[in-house]
Amino acid sequence: MFGSLVIVFPTAHEGGTLHLRHDGQEWTFNSGLELAGLRTPTIGYIAFFSDIEHEVAPVISGHRVTLTYNLYFYDKGPISKKDSTSEGNSYPPVAVNERAFRETLEDFLENPEFLAVGGTLGFGLRHIYPVSKSRMLRDIYNLLKGSDAAVFRSFKTLGFEPTLYMYYEGYSWQSDSTEAAIINNVMFSFNDTENPDIIQEIASRGGLVVWHKDHAQIDSKEKWANPEKVHWVTPVMEFNRQEGSYATYGNSPELKLVYGYLCLVVRIGKAGERLAYPTIAQLQKERHRERSSVI
Repeated sequence: MFGSLVIVFPTAHEGGTLHLRHDGQEWTFNSGLELAGLRTPTIGYIAFFSDIEHEVAPVISGHRVTLTYNLYFYDKGPISKKDSTSEGNSYPPVAVNERAFRETLEDFLENPEFLAVGGTLGFGLRHIYPVSKSRMLRDIYNLLKGSDAAVFRSFKTLGFEPTLYMYYEGYSWQSDSTEAAIINNVMFSFNDTENPDIIQEIASRGGLVVWHKDHAQIDSKEKWANPEKVHWVTPVMEFNRQEGSYATYGNSPELKLVYGYLCLVVRIGKAGERLAYPTIAQLQKERHRERSSVI
């Protein structure tokens, strides 16, 4: 289930306003007011995503008669990033601000001062998704909603390769600091690791080490890191956080936690050559080869 559709029948009523809240914003739908005064009987309707907080105010007079449908995606099985943007798939409709976002993005990309030498952009997702140890991230492309879908489609339309990743934070013994890494995988399993440096462990399994979102840079002494700078356009959100645990063995066994956050990452080329740049997946493989030759 990804959302709800509420149909309001044209029965006279006062009150019963539907309040919708998400990400610090609020919208209202006063069906009694909207339907009153219409010359012909007309139904009202509103649809919203399942992670939107909703509340119905008390009905003061009359009767508010509604019919609510739960909305589900039709499961066609795993669909690639390419297929998820093709016509004929019944996926989320175009967001109201998608065109404005894409036009603004094009303006930024045409500005030679914006990421003049290229770089990596990160977007913490604004909606909740069913990420679990049994679900591959490729399945989430089909489920992107609202502004998340708008960001993904806008970059795809312009020829880029936006990719879903899990952004992990963990303590690095090598640098004696909290560092970060991203990996495009299902929820990463740490049950079989004995490496106390969890970021190094993720890197050794093909993850890309990036600068911590709250640090100016990683002060790492090891060549394996070679961290990538990610410019976070929107921060990663706690509601898309997944928790993992792993055992460490020092003077005594200890259970450590590591947190992963779902995000969308895209690589941008230098001014004048925006598309002439390795994708984040290509960069990930390149850095992994570099580390393999060093370790």
